[in-house]
Amino acid sequence: MNRLLLTTLLFMYSFSYSVNVTFHVNSSTVQGIVDSTSGVDLRGTVTQWAAGTNLVSDGGDYWSLTIALEPGDYEYKYGAQIKNLDGTISDYWENDIPGANYQGGNRTLTVGSSDMVVDLDYLGSGPDGSGSYTPTDAIDVLFRVNMSEHPDFNPETQSVYVAGNFQGWDPGSSMLTREGTSDYWSIALPVEGGVDHEYKFTLGAWGTDESNNRGPINVSQDTTIQWVYWNDQGPLPFSPTGTLASFTFSTSVANAIAGNGFALGDTLLVKYGYGGTQTAAMEDTLVNALGNVYSVAIADFPFNANLGLYYQYYRVKNGVQYRETYFNFSYNGDDQPLAERRFTALSGATNGGTADVNDNASSTVDDRRQPTFRNTDPIGQAMTVTYTVDVRPAYYQIMSGDALNDIQGDINITDASEIFTKGISMNGPATGDWVTWGATLDGTAANKMHDDGTNGDAVAGDSVYTVQFAYEATQTIGQEFKFGIGGGDNESGYGLNHIENIDVTSGTVASYWGSINPNKYDAWNYDTNMPTLSIDEIHTSLTPRHFALSDNYPNPFNPVTSFSFALPHGTEVSVNIYNVVGKKVATLYNGYAKPGNYKVTWNGKDINGMNLPSGLYIYELNAGAHFKQTKKMTLIK
Repeated sequence: MNRLLLTTLLFMYSFSYSVNVTFHVNSSTVQGIVDSTSGVDLRGTVTQWAAGTNLVSDGGDYWSLTIALEPGDYEYKYGAQIKNLDGTISDYWENDIPGANYQGGNRTLTVGSSDMVVDLDYLGSGPDGSGSYTPTDAIDVLFRVNMSEHPDFNPETQSVYVAGNFQGWDPGSSMLTREGTSDYWSIALPVEGGVDHEYKFTLGAWGTDESNNRGPINVSQDTTIQWVYWNDQGPLPFSPTGTLASFTFSTSVANAIAGNGFALGDTLLVKYGYGGTQTAAMEDTLVNALGNVYSVAIADFPFNANLGLYYQYYRVKNGVQYRETYFNFSYNGDDQPLAERRFTALSGATNGGTADVNDNASSTVDDRRQPTFRNTDPIGQAMTVTYTVDVRPAYYQIMSGDALNDIQGDINITDASEIFTKGISMNGPATGDWVTWGATLDGTAANKMHDDGTNGDAVAGDSVYTVQFAYEATQTIGQEFKFGIGGGDNESGYGLNHIENIDVTSGTVASYWGSINPNKYDAWNYDTNMPTLSIDEIHTSLTPRHFALSDNYPNPFNPVTSFSFALPHGTEVSVNIYNVVGKKVATLYNGYAKPGNYKVTWNGKDINGMNLPSGLYIYELNAGAHFKQTKKMTLIK
């Protein structure tokens, strides 16, 4: 008995100690990481799913960290911090770093009973991605240059080369490859080990080369040389084209107050000059002028009419600043921090004149919408919080011919019926923590949402899915989360998560699928919360020869179905829905339509926007004296 007990204790002890695990990561596959001003950190079950566990720079593109871990299985990713031109620091998940091409899910690691060194990871590549280059049997070195500040370089007509003593100082034989459409160019070349090498970048001939040689470098194994700007000339500082006598920021906090994100006594700041649109990020305090409107006029305001102005609102409470929850849906660049800033063009501004910007639109998508803020106060009492999501935007987007692609897997949704069959799950800190997307999330019962009248769901079959979570009094009012079909990360892209405040009176958070990316979900209007169009033209090269009305699909349906019709010539057209006793319940289109093919989508609602009951319905195409036809369809809930 004693021997058995001792054996058991020894067995338990053998799995309770920690071993040292060393992580190595190379940052040459992404953009903007500089060892002197940037940071790289480790995230996941090895530490925590957040920033804070910082790696140490080993010089250039190499970073490392040794931590103690108990034997077992782990998941992890990296993060990064990059200093912007205006002096601000942007934090990224590995997937989001500029230049990243993340492949696969989370990185995985099995820790045994001995100290270990993890194989070199490439930042931004993911577990299924490749490194910066394909190594050969020789010693390979990756050279990389950023051409964004070369004043006369045209990437459409010119190429970049590297010349050095390792290739005979030939200015035009070693051509770099442009990395996608970015400003980065790179090449991996074999070099002799144990020898000093000097080099420089050229445009293919002497006289087009950099001013000075680079190096020397002396290597004994494959390596990467940290990227540089051509001639070490980085972006030029802000240069104004004029000075305004006054520039005014004005905004309303009515929506922020209604959303439990702003209160009497809070201070409102504006910070401006991001993206190099001022000499540095500047800051001013807005004053409550009238009702819920705050404003500030800034005298002697320097501006660059070609750059415009990036800015952001901040709420200050108890001395702590909280950035507004804002995504610039009109931004089409590659700089993620700027995609989260407001922008106003100053092309019409004149030296000595005045200008203003008014962010007072009561909208969820307009560029000039009012600011909203995440409330970081505690709930103050234990409660069950009910989360709902209306998934009709997903139906309409799919019915419009679009697909909802899984950005971390292959659960791509191309058929609206998959929403029913695969179901909806909620993910993120609001649920307790991020769960691995895919089968793991799909199999986590606590994260599954319901549209069957149970688990807090108010109405079965209304396309509003529900899940409930028990919260402690210390948890915050503002929560972050995201939705997925079948467990996939298929609502939108990286970094686009819902950040919404709990209504502490009712204990609810009501969301709409895809509202974090209305440009993607252009089949839905997030201000009216109705479809944007009931009739869409199908563009083809041929004009129909006959009038025609198709069968609807799917049939039976819930809650969305579509059908098409063809017009051989332009005419007045009405598309109507009748119930089984012949009463008109909806008109989907009534007006002139040119010759062509059209697709009609109906959401099972009547003319007043109310959900209709299950039953048989008749849809009609009425082209007056030219054509009239009806067909039947069945709504099932």
